[in-house]
Amino acid sequence: MHYLAQMIHSGQILGGPRLPRIIRWSSGCPLFPPLPAAGYNALVPSLPVWGLFGRWLLMVVGQVLIVPSPWTTTNFYRFVASHVALPGGSALRFTGRPGEIWPVVAGIGLPTWVQQVPNGLVRLTATLLTWVLLGLVLRWICARLEAEDGSLRIAFTGSVLAYAGWHLLLILSLVTVIGWAWILKAFLEWICSRITGTHVFRFEATGLAVLGHTLVLIVLCAFIVPIPWAMQWYASWLISRISTARIEREHAS
Repeated sequence: MHYLAQMIHSGQILGGPRLPRIIRWSSGCPLFPPLPAAGYNALVPSLPVWGLFGRWLLMVVGQVLIVPSPWTTTNFYRFVASHVALPGGSALRFTGRPGEIWPVVAGIGLPTWVQQVPNGLVRLTATLLTWVLLGLVLRWICARLEAEDGSLRIAFTGSVLAYAGWHLLLILSLVTVIGWAWILKAFLEWICSRITGTHVFRFEATGLAVLGHTLVLIVLCAFIVPIPWAMQWYASWLISRISTARIEREHAS
């Protein structure tokens, strides 16, 4: 299959010059996705317990207060990126600035107060808007993520409406008691498949593994005291389940 895809990319099968990258599915993905230069390898997290918990707590407080949220959110993602490395050892770096995203991030905090409104339609609209804004934040994060050696340039090309739809599906799947784990797995796979650029990504975990790790997280958090360690353990596991491979130079250009 790998050899066949190479021939299609080069035009040996369909004839003529190599297919242009402008040929895409309506979802925004390449019709024939670029081929990785080598096998996939997992990202390497090194998140400290208290650093992660402290910055996450600041971000939550910032969202509630709304005004400081652009700074606390940017600080959180900058910290997380600095403690994740590509398989080759090059550390990631987040270059986003608060001024670039402040209307979106501030908007995410508004539903916290809107939920106090007794009108159910207003609360539902606020929730849907939050999911759309989170999709915009994901685009911003990917666009501002780099590697120290300059090898990483990526973008999230998924639709923000589709991103919101996945959130809705995840909420609806809660009625299945355990089926949400497989929906979450599919959601993360979808996100990784919509990241394009110098690298390709994929989420490598079974639905059962997602279910087990998430349930352990919930149980540990129920005891309050282990929350910082539980968060660091779960976040590290999720990141380590994301594998990446660099695109062949021929197809990345």
